[in-house]
Amino acid sequence: MNSEKMSHTKLASRRYWVGIILNIIFIVIEFVFGGVANSIALVTDAVHNLADVLSLVLSLFALYLMSKKPTKRHTYGFYNTTIMSALTNSIILFVSLTAVIWESIVRLMHETSGAQPVGWLVALVAFGGVLINGLTSYLMKGSMELNDRSNFWHFFGDTLLSLAVVITGLIISFTGWRWLDPVVSILAAIFILYESWSVLSESLAMATNAVPRGIESSAVEKYLLKIPQVKAINDLHIWPLSTTQTALSAHLEISRDCDYFKTLDAVTNGLEHDFKIEHVTIQLETCDKEHCEADI
Repeated sequence: MNSEKMSHTKLASRRYWVGIILNIIFIVIEFVFGGVANSIALVTDAVHNLADVLSLVLSLFALYLMSKKPTKRHTYGFYNTTIMSALTNSIILFVSLTAVIWESIVRLMHETSGAQPVGWLVALVAFGGVLINGLTSYLMKGSMELNDRSNFWHFFGDTLLSLAVVITGLIISFTGWRWLDPVVSILAAIFILYESWSVLSESLAMATNAVPRGIESSAVEKYLLKIPQVKAINDLHIWPLSTTQTALSAHLEISRDCDYFKTLDAVTNGLEHDFKIEHVTIQLETCDKEHCEADI
């Protein structure tokens, strides 16, 4: 692992640790005051926050595994654990938000029964959530790494939920509209589900070895065929090793009088420069060789 990647890993680890500690403290506060204030919005937000902490722990564990050296059995190392973490985090987000929606619907159907939520207390505790979740999402902001994007939506969503609960708590304290508590939770959860769909679909695509986002296989083929020595391409495969690293393998047909080493240098250097593909495996074949395309 080069120095730039090590620096990114250490920075990400610090961000995750800060987020984990802050949110565990706030989860305890939300559970306690959610019961005191009789607010389903606070309790469900605490459950959702617990799922978010789990996502940070998974991301942190994936970073740890990624730093381990390759072994005889895991020859690529454990880079793909970052993909597994991103996919798991996205699933956790969708499951937890679905639970929020379901619980809110149940509460809405029985909103005329039960004790009145203590609006001002709900708003006060939820405002703390705005600060904690907002800070955690800010720590993930701007990163293109899939785990960071997934965690950003986790905590940006929590920030919106907490802000919605603040507004709801204040309105309830003045109007007594207890139905507003679950309704706002439903609307906020639906918005987050919609906005975070791209992270789930991308992590699922990566987990099934799809060509990573930002790379078009047709553009790679076009580039390779522009190299004068390359006459044809066979068995081209592009897949993600991790959420930040991409691998490529291909059979390239060239003429017998080509300089093999110069051709390899042109291919590998160009792929790294133009497409950020660092792990390249190329098999050079002469045009007169009969090639049998593999099944995959």
